[in-house]
This record gives sequence, C-alpha cells and structure tokens, in this order.
Amino acid sequence: MSYQIPCSPVVSETEEKKSRFICWLGPVQDKAAFQQQLDSVRAQYPDATHHCTALVIGNPANPEVMQSDDDGEPGGSAGRPMLELLLKQEVGNVGAIVTRYFGGTKLGVGGLMRAYRGAVGAALKAAELQPFVPVRRVSVACDFAQESRLRFLVGQYRGHCEDADYSNGVTVLLQLPEDQWPPLQQQLLAEGFTLIKGAE
Repeated sequence: MSYQIPCSPVVSETEEKKSRFICWLGPVQDKAAFQQQLDSVRAQYPDATHHCTALVIGNPANPEVMQSDDDGEPGGSAGRPMLELLLKQEVGNVGAIVTRYFGGTKLGVGGLMRAYRGAVGAALKAAELQPFVPVRRVSVACDFAQESRLRFLVGQYRGHCEDADYSNGVTVLLQLPEDQWPPLQQQLLAEGFTLIKGAE
C-alpha cells in the first residue's frame, strides 16, 4: 500500500465549548525526534492542561512504530482517536501533538474523542501531503572514463549521485527511487559497471 507523508510541519487551532485545541502535525523519522518536538511544544505552552500525542513511523498499514498518549485525559479519549485518524487517512512518518486549554466545560469522553480527532483532521487539511517513495542507496565502481556515463544514467532514472571516492578507481554512492533500481541495474550490468553494496 502506498501512503502519504507530511512535507513540513503545520499548526492549526480548533475550539470546542471554549476549550482550545492547538494541533502541531509534522514529519517525524524516529521516536527521539518526536520527543524533542513534544518537549518544545510543552515549553511553548507551559500553562496548557494537556499535550496529547499520536505517532506513526513507517507504513500506516504495518507501522514500525505506532503509539499514542492521553496525557491525563480519560483513557482512550484523546491519543487513540488521533492515532486512528492518521491510520485511516493512510499517513505515515507523522507525529501529532494536540495541546488543550480547558475552557471550563467538561466535554465527556465522546466529546473529547470528537474534539481531538477534529483537531488532527483540521491539521491534516492544512498540511501538504506527498506520496512516500521508497529510496535505495547503491555504491557503484567504475573507471574514470565511465564516471560521466554513470552520472548520466543515474539522472535518467530520477536518481542522483550523493558522493564519490577517487582513491581506487571511482566509487560512486547513488540514490534513486526503489522502483527505478531494477531497470538501472540491468543497464549498469550490461555496460560493465561493478555493483558493490545495496545492489542485491
């Protein structure tokens, strides 16, 4: 299953019976980075009542990491509906933090679920999403005369050369979309290039 990832962070605000819900939603690669973002949000809104979270790393159909936290709200009323919406919308490599300022009226569990889900929904509408494209990194060895040909071929398959080592011939580290690798691999082998790593 293909899925989407956020291009950059967004912040949106919704209100429910005078309670303010401020949602930060953005791209996240690992749990440590998400924790840093949560610490930053807590510092930005130190007097808020709650900072509820949802995190999906990897493909939402089968995430590497999937977690949520109600941060003191009734169990299952905040983090879980936030997480469920991210999964339903098929968004991965994403974190959501909803900061709540209590407005004086209790919302009940159902009301909280709607409010937290709605806060993430508003942020998703504001966010620019793009399809996730798996990337492959490969090292290729060649002689000096072949280097320009290699760079040309990599460009033809929507890839780019990240680094080159000239200590013993030329070894080029290249990166390209996963689906472009099989045809490029055939072309490189046909032209006598040596595939080193990441080429299995």
